[in-house]
Amino acid sequence: MSLDQYINLSKKTFVDGMASYEGQVRLYPLADVSSASVDELDAEIEKSPNDAELYLKKGIALSRESLHHQEAIDVFSKGLLLDPFNAMLYRWRGHKHLNVREFNAGRSDLELSSRLDPSNWDTWYHLGLGNYLCGDFERAEKAYRECWNMTDTDDKRVAIADWLYMTLMRLGRKDDALAVLDFVTPEIDAGPNEAYFARLLMYKGIGSPDDLLEGADIADVNFVTLGYGLGNHFYCAGDIDRAVAIWSDVLKGSYWSAFGCIASEVELRRLGRMPE
Repeated sequence: MSLDQYINLSKKTFVDGMASYEGQVRLYPLADVSSASVDELDAEIEKSPNDAELYLKKGIALSRESLHHQEAIDVFSKGLLLDPFNAMLYRWRGHKHLNVREFNAGRSDLELSSRLDPSNWDTWYHLGLGNYLCGDFERAEKAYRECWNMTDTDDKRVAIADWLYMTLMRLGRKDDALAVLDFVTPEIDAGPNEAYFARLLMYKGIGSPDDLLEGADIADVNFVTLGYGLGNHFYCAGDIDRAVAIWSDVLKGSYWSAFGCIASEVELRRLGRMPE
């Protein structure tokens, strides 16, 4: 990219628009982001510039509303200048680092957050994910076990069980992986984690791998979640080509910051099979 292109892109203002994969993951220039909630928080920050919690709120708004994760990282970092021991700022900045494929930076932030506040469920969940994406499955298991131990609802347990199951399968501990599924029955209320639940039923033999993606729209986020797990199922069974085909389909969707898409990308890069 030429200097002129970089300057023009860095000046671009996004008004209630979703950031692109290229803009957030590959090019890195920060954008001026305008939305009702961001503008309101900017006004509050102008009045109280030393309030780290306002930077936390703004960073969350940036990342949730329009996928401007790099801008959110910048804002969380500004908050940490004001409050360098704020566990939630590290938790959120670590999460956003994972979204833009900065895995070691992400898990470093999340590890520190877990030391500052070991009671935060989301911190352990995302720390497990960061370690998983780095192929550090032993550390991933430890984080997911911590998260599992503080989980008291089936909907959250479904999400943790899925990642823990896959982690143990990658460690070659099939019996331990199957033991994670002991609580799974078709009657469980998975809440918003229905895609994870469908994967658990498949692992347990209640659902068929061939039926998992039936009727799923490649443009829907559930396809991303289902697709990564299904690809991993075939990968662990030794069917690499089928895993690669499914992970490649996951990358065709628009949910580039979803963890199923990120994990699919990681797997394809490790195998040297990223689509052109």
